[in-house]
Amino acid sequence: MNFINSILLFFAILLIGPSMLSSNENKAISNNIILAAKTEDPYAETVLMRGGTFAMGMNQESIMGEWNNNLRRVTVSSFRIDKYEVSNKKYRAYIHWLEKIFIPIGRDSIVRAALPDTSVWKTELSYNDPMVEGYFRANAFNDYPVVGVTWEQANNYCRWRTDRANENTLIKYKLIDSKNPYIGKMGLATNTIDSSKSNGFSSTSSSTSVNRGKNLDDYIMIPDFRLPTEAEWEYAAKVSSQKSSSSNFNNPRAGANSTRPNASLVTSESPFPWNSNGNEGIRNALPSKKDSKQGMFSANFKNGSGDYMGMVGYANDGAGYPSKVNAFLQSSVGVYNIRGNVNEWVADIYRPMNNIDMDDINPYRGNNNLDGDDTNISSYETGGNTLISNKSRVYKGGSWKDRPYWLNPGTRRFLDQDKATSAIGFRCAISAFGVDSPGVENDNKPWWKRIF
Repeated sequence: MNFINSILLFFAILLIGPSMLSSNENKAISNNIILAAKTEDPYAETVLMRGGTFAMGMNQESIMGEWNNNLRRVTVSSFRIDKYEVSNKKYRAYIHWLEKIFIPIGRDSIVRAALPDTSVWKTELSYNDPMVEGYFRANAFNDYPVVGVTWEQANNYCRWRTDRANENTLIKYKLIDSKNPYIGKMGLATNTIDSSKSNGFSSTSSSTSVNRGKNLDDYIMIPDFRLPTEAEWEYAAKVSSQKSSSSNFNNPRAGANSTRPNASLVTSESPFPWNSNGNEGIRNALPSKKDSKQGMFSANFKNGSGDYMGMVGYANDGAGYPSKVNAFLQSSVGVYNIRGNVNEWVADIYRPMNNIDMDDINPYRGNNNLDGDDTNISSYETGGNTLISNKSRVYKGGSWKDRPYWLNPGTRRFLDQDKATSAIGFRCAISAFGVDSPGVENDNKPWWKRIF
């Protein structure tokens, strides 16, 4: 019997052993992930926007007469979007990282290319010199939205943020050397800005692989941070204004449009951060325990000619220039300042006829399809008889210097991707995989358990 038992045990080990080893390996991987997760949650300060169908476009008359965003029904997949606009403090951390890495090796041009243009505050007939000198650098403006950044600079920041979100995990796996900077997603952008290879620094040599038998891309933890598409941004803004959005997002059996199962094109939703199409409800009626905001506007915008913050003693939004990124909570799902304060860059190239020739699921116009199907009737070249070019990018949301009309999420404007103003900032988005089917149980798990 002992001999037979030994034979059976031998075969049992052959059958069960590999699974035991696999289990131990998976456990080790999980432990490494948890260690990395405790260091920094890449989803911190983002809000999950569960995908759904909504009415994209203008839900009021286009007083500018552009009719460039007619109401139509589209669907977007789930994604995450920043709670706050990117602040001066966070953007300065990006600049300091670039200075630390690139200045010692003589690639100062990369740092200069990332700096915001503080001269956007300078105008000929106003005294904005203190803003030119202090808005980006002074600690008093730490929590204010960064402005003076181009669409291109915003995209480069998103790449840097992706690398920082993945870096700790790659170090834990010993896939990169912690003593060398990791610029995985940044590599192409930095080499485009400065093609020099002084001191042998490049995107491949900057993050020396310790375990060369493994592919770094297989261990990237999260999708790329990026600018939201126009459809995603507008969806986030419109869900924010829906009275029923909170119950919809918390109900595991309901999607974002559950109160309207046929996804009708409803125009009754308020286009503004307050509950009306006019000025009714424009002021906050609920007193705050921390600091009283009762009677204050629900967004930071220009109320009329010369009226940026209200009369002395009768403030409306309390901010002559941009306000703090956490100043105006405009969403039951936790998104701040998505209307007003500063406009925000989105990923799309601007075309006036987007509502005609774009897909109705995850609509997006990028560089690969600039002019629609018929290039004979819709060609936009820089320097031609139009302000629109292949560098024109959409920005949305309204700002501290805009009238309320531009706070409607359906409005859209454009600016060249290499230009900046004092009224445009940005926030990041990130695709959310596996959460289109609602499930609160999954959403409440730690971030590493939601992915793996």
